[in-house]
Parts: sequence; C-alpha cells; structure tokens
Amino acid sequence: MIDKMEKALANVRSQKPLILCLTNFVTVEFVANSLLSIGAAPIMSACEDETHELVKMASALYINIGTLDHNFIGLAKKEIDIAKKHNKPIIFDPVGSGATTIRTETSKFILPFSNFIRGNSSEIISLAGNTHTTYGVEANNTTDEAMEIAKSLSLDNNGVVVVSGPVDFITNGNKSVEVPFGSPLMQMVTGMGCSLTAVIAAFASVVEDPFESAVIAAHYFALCGQVVSKVHKTPGTFKVAFLDQLHNPDFALMRDLYDSRR
Repeated sequence: MIDKMEKALANVRSQKPLILCLTNFVTVEFVANSLLSIGAAPIMSACEDETHELVKMASALYINIGTLDHNFIGLAKKEIDIAKKHNKPIIFDPVGSGATTIRTETSKFILPFSNFIRGNSSEIISLAGNTHTTYGVEANNTTDEAMEIAKSLSLDNNGVVVVSGPVDFITNGNKSVEVPFGSPLMQMVTGMGCSLTAVIAAFASVVEDPFESAVIAAHYFALCGQVVSKVHKTPGTFKVAFLDQLHNPDFALMRDLYDSRR
C-alpha cells in the first residue's frame, strides 16, 4: 500500500490535476490548501458564467453541499450536466444529509450522477431512506451500521462509496476495504472530511481504477493524520502540521504503522 501511495502522490505532482470545487464557504480554504499540499491544482468557483469553461478544463468535479442554498443547487445541477457530457468524474460530499429535507433531497438527486460519494456513517445511511439520522453534520451511527447500505448504494449507482469515521470503509459493492488509521484529533478540525473528499478527487484523477484510487487516498489521508498525532496533541497545531504532512509525508513511519496493523 505504501508503494502505491508514493506512486500515486508522484503522479498527482507530475500531472497536477485541476480539481473544480463547488464547495462550502466554511472549509473552502482548508480544502484548497489540502489539494495544494499534495500537488493538485484547486479552483473554487460559484460563478455560473464560467461554469462551462471550468468543467471542461477540470480533471474532476468536486461537489460539497455544506452550505447549500437554491443558487448552489442550481449551479450544481448545471455543473453535473456539463461534467457528464464531457465525461468528467464527479466526487460528492453529502454534508448533513439526513439533517434536513433539502439536504437529503439534494443529496439523493446528486447521488446517481456521482462516481464517488464520501460521507460519515449517518450521511451515507440517510441516502438509502427517508429517515432523518443526523444531528447537523455529526454522525450518530457507526461505520459498521453503514457498511451494507454503502455496498448497496455502490452497486445501485455504479460508484465508489467511502464511509469515513474512526475506521474508514471503502466499497464498490463487490470489493470492500477498511482503513483502521487516523487520529481522534481529526474529528476536532472542521473540514477534515471535506478535504478527504477533495484528496480522493485528486487521486482519482491519476489512478485508473476508481476503487483503488479511493483506497489509496483514504490510507494516505488517515496515515498522515496518525503520523502527525504522535507529536501534535491539540487541534490548532495538528491542523497546520497535517497540511505539512500531506506535503512532505514520512513514508518510513507510515510503512511501520501500516505493517504493524497487518
């Protein structure tokens, strides 16, 4: 796995995929910095006049509904239509799905068009039914509870589903992998999930197999967090050091951590 991570990261840095982000204004800076740290090229836009040009230019379209409104929803629908016409992968983060009707309905609309979906357990569970299961953007379900639903969503929508939590779960419906790495501090920094989704978009742009790209991205992200947590014990310093680790990873320590869990 570590060799795959090194190769994928090298490809991101050599190819510099352009990731078009239609994302929320709470975490937009952290998402952009995470992409820059791994060598990708983020571009953030909410301007309808440039949508067609940017989608055509982009390697992938990342949609995050964290701060949605009706203008956002209309722009997302337009970008999805253009992305599908130009065969651009769509990576979707259904922030808060299950908490309100508009979030859930918007998420269910975007879901079938998405090549990748990354959410916490409650958000993923909400995509399969009408029950409101979240409290804001926090999960109140376990990853285990979301696994079978994630597999069904993957098969029904022909996409890769990533359930993030203390243990991440990645599935395409036929194959599944758990990622038992990371740090509790990651839950104390807003934008960690948003940034993971963006990193998946970047890796998906350079790794041919979609499932493999998500598995590599999730491992890289979680291992960066675990490495940083060995030194930094509070959220503020952790966040800065995490970006540094994304940029300059300690692959030797990651290999030790990975091998110790095998």
